[in-house]
Amino acid sequence: MIDRFLDAGIAIAGVDVGESYGSPTGRATYTALYNYVTQSKPRFGPRACLLARSRGGLMLYNWAAENTEKVACIAGIYPVCDLRSYPGLSRACGAYKMTESELADSLELHNPVARLMSLGKAKIPILHIHGDVDKVVPLKSNSGEVAKRYRSLGGSMELIIAHGQGHNMWNGFFHCDALVEFVIDHGSTRPHRAPMPIARWRFDEAEGQIAADSVGGHHGKIVGTKTVTGKKIAARLFDRKEGDHVVIEYSKDFELSTFTVAAWIKLTRPPTFSGILGTRFGGESTFDMKVNSAKVHGDIGDGTKWIETKVNFYADDKGANGQGGVLDLDRWYHIVYVIDNEAQRCRLYLDADLKKTIPFVGTPRLMKPGQQMRIGNSSSDEFMDGVIDEVCIWDQALSGEQVRALDESLSSAAN
Repeated sequence: MIDRFLDAGIAIAGVDVGESYGSPTGRATYTALYNYVTQSKPRFGPRACLLARSRGGLMLYNWAAENTEKVACIAGIYPVCDLRSYPGLSRACGAYKMTESELADSLELHNPVARLMSLGKAKIPILHIHGDVDKVVPLKSNSGEVAKRYRSLGGSMELIIAHGQGHNMWNGFFHCDALVEFVIDHGSTRPHRAPMPIARWRFDEAEGQIAADSVGGHHGKIVGTKTVTGKKIAARLFDRKEGDHVVIEYSKDFELSTFTVAAWIKLTRPPTFSGILGTRFGGESTFDMKVNSAKVHGDIGDGTKWIETKVNFYADDKGANGQGGVLDLDRWYHIVYVIDNEAQRCRLYLDADLKKTIPFVGTPRLMKPGQQMRIGNSSSDEFMDGVIDEVCIWDQALSGEQVRALDESLSSAAN
């Protein structure tokens, strides 16, 4: 992790704040560190990426809440976010120079889970990885509670749950590609990085029948499929003959007219209508995207009628890299559909290369009440024959630069 940060040009600094448990004394020490590294020669950047591990979460969250203009992002490895959970008020009160009852009465000023509003207003992105059997720093009352509260405040947070892991030194915590890339992305000087999506299905689950949405909590039900090697970690193999798919129930979050949908796919059989994602289940005329033998195809509607049923790019739509809409087998492709209601345009990308811009007239609708969203199934019997990974939805129209940055985040993985 540290080697990758250094290779990306991100400096690393820390200071021993002792057992201060996020107290004002500890915060003052961290402010002194910040002032030192930003005023010394060479001077480091003014916005820090905070890496909060275990009880370090108490200090870094409290400091961030008071210094939002100095924070680029917060990444956490099973961070403590509630003093009552760890170390408990009876142990922490000494560091705060208070009695236990005095600390209890002033928790709104000192407890990370109660201090998220300023972070949300500053739109500081957050990512945590946390084990679901952590008994020292329980998931539910720490990262889980932060995710619940932060999202309710309009903040963007991704929570990756490490199944079967506790408060330990499991390599997966410290070799977490998503966390490393998150820090590098927000610590870099690139002005066009992709924002956090509102939903992200990584398909990294090794077992079980739930496809976790690590960002918005829109978890899916897995119907069939197999776990296989993914673009980075794991993915899902869908078999058309078996009707494999993943079901996500309706959410008001998906009541969107401007949106971006992205997925990595790898075809395993010649495509018929190999569905990537659709919302037409329980009502027509909304959205779908799929691959067939002659094109990559999509439809957009307003919920009552179709607006455009040829949101396609074909063999001759080769863009700048020479790859058209006829896709090879056993090769990873990144497909991104940008539906921009304000511009009245659809932009279609393959491997971050713009293939087609398609005008439309009307107001698209990603999803409406009563519908299901499905991954690996776009409509009726249009099931995928292939592998799908990293399905993401944004509530905005990503720019071309943001699509390229998004693609680059996984571009180092082997095809």
